[in-house]
Amino acid sequence: MGKHPTIELLEKLNGSLIYVLESATCLAILYLAYYFLLRKEKSFRYNRFYLLAALLFAVSFPLIEIDYNPATTPAVLNSIHQVGNEVGNEPIIEADKAYSYTITAQSERPFLLWWEAILTIYIIGVALGLLKLLLRIRSFKEIVWFKRHNTRYKTKGAYFHVNTDGSMPTFSFFNYLFWDNTLDLTEREKNQVLDHEKVHIKEKHSYDIMFVEVLKIVFWFNPFLYLFKTLLEECHEYLADRKVAAETGSALYTQLLVKTVFRKMGLSYGSYFGKNQTVKRVNMLTSTKRVNFLKLLIPIPLIAILFFIFSFEARIPSNIKIKNVTIENHLMANNDESPLPLDGIKSLEESIQYPEKAITANIEGEVVVSFTVNTKGTLENLQFDSKLGYDCEKEVFNALARSGKWKPAVIDGEPTETRVKLPIEFKRS
Repeated sequence: MGKHPTIELLEKLNGSLIYVLESATCLAILYLAYYFLLRKEKSFRYNRFYLLAALLFAVSFPLIEIDYNPATTPAVLNSIHQVGNEVGNEPIIEADKAYSYTITAQSERPFLLWWEAILTIYIIGVALGLLKLLLRIRSFKEIVWFKRHNTRYKTKGAYFHVNTDGSMPTFSFFNYLFWDNTLDLTEREKNQVLDHEKVHIKEKHSYDIMFVEVLKIVFWFNPFLYLFKTLLEECHEYLADRKVAAETGSALYTQLLVKTVFRKMGLSYGSYFGKNQTVKRVNMLTSTKRVNFLKLLIPIPLIAILFFIFSFEARIPSNIKIKNVTIENHLMANNDESPLPLDGIKSLEESIQYPEKAITANIEGEVVVSFTVNTKGTLENLQFDSKLGYDCEKEVFNALARSGKWKPAVIDGEPTETRVKLPIEFKRS
């Protein structure tokens, strides 16, 4: 007999919340690294790659599980790993307690328990984000349809040129370039604006933005995703400005930037000429500051440390044994059944982890824990008769909590409350 479905759901929700916290922490650190180290550097391709990689690393690192032996790892790395993993040491949701409230307080049960409210709010947020994205895509398709008679395919550059007749500003989205043909620009300025948008199309900047938009659907509650989108759009504009300025001259292109009147539009997923702040773009374009290659190297060890913290789990060849199950308050006959975890005592033994603190301090010995298993299989009155410290008792407690309800003792054919003592040996191989 396995765990109750509600308890399994709560345990999965607890794991999801820990993942969200770890992912958000990783994303925040990578954001701060970019903001203070790379944002003002003119390494635009590198910056774009960093921003996209940072998003991918933040969502994937906490999902990867790689075992490592802390005994052969430098102490400073063990300390970093231990501090970095504090967020996952304690369960956010104690499944058994939450479930116990659900089944024992039905008469006073609120409309939604707190974890049910969190789950409901998250699902609503995902649904609204997905709906918003689909409506934007539908709106874009409708614009393409209504403007089909003003659309021409340009073989040089492989894009569709759409005249908007002033109904929308100039912008690009995937391989569509929407051109406001009512703008009062000289032929040279017109070509500069068009070249700018062609860079967005050629560099496939729309794919970057759509990647962020998909992540925003799943992680709509994470404010750093919205900041990353702003930084990515900023980087796109800098890259396009530099390419056009290299061909037409910085002075002439800067004049066009200053002349451009800012416009707002509903299709925020596109890249368009007047989108970012002109002053920042002009400053970046006219800056003579050389790229600091040392700064470009700093994020590499930082990413390696984050990978170690969030993707590696301390495992050491060890031997954790439950020596025997002793019943303290009853004499068991041959026909009687001892209390046991539903998945067996071996499963409980395997679920006890050797604590990282104990491994680092080279701690070995025995922890003795005793508790009552009532007639319903619930563990009560738990106490440690012998301790080792260094989180050994915490690991035993967590393993017992994860084991859920036990199969109660059966004496003379009747479920019986018993007092159980478990001596658990921690020994490094």
